[in-house]
Amino acid sequence: MILIGLTSYVPSFLEALLGVSPLESGLTLALLTIGWPISASQSGRLYLRLGFRITAMIGTTIVVVGCVGLLLAAGSPSLVSVGASCLVVGLGLGLTASPTLIAAQSSVEWGERGVVTGANLFARSMGSAVGVAVLGAIVNASLRGLDGDTHPALLKVAVHDVVVALLVVAVLTVVAAAAMPRDRDRDRAATP
Repeated sequence: MILIGLTSYVPSFLEALLGVSPLESGLTLALLTIGWPISASQSGRLYLRLGFRITAMIGTTIVVVGCVGLLLAAGSPSLVSVGASCLVVGLGLGLTASPTLIAAQSSVEWGERGVVTGANLFARSMGSAVGVAVLGAIVNASLRGLDGDTHPALLKVAVHDVVVALLVVAVLTVVAAAAMPRDRDRDRAATP
């Protein structure tokens, strides 16, 4: 939901609030897609050292920090503040996506890994689809004036409401990461 929410609404909001070009807003959002592969490439080293659960908790916490940055930037947005927040969110998502998928795969036997991988990716797709619909409903509700007309002045309110929703989802993701079971292989190695 966080990824699709940001890619769906950040460019539109930057263009409407700051009057920037689509190229500028797209480049600002591109920092999200730059941060993701940077941290994803290092997540393997991290989860081999710390475990899946701790790596996912670090990643989701970084996502929360990025969403807080977006919330602070929503009041007076600038390309730099929004871009930096998107980069931080991307770094967090990169540390979250790979370890959670591999943790799910390694929790089952070899013959069941395809099913687990498919279920994981399906859940991500459903979360994105439902998430962007919920965010769209939030935007529509925020932009609707008391007289039923849409008021451009309410765009800042809509941005704020969307970012608050993303922050709530990010915090819930930290809780979900904390609920992950500890790594079985580490527990077996620790027991005599």
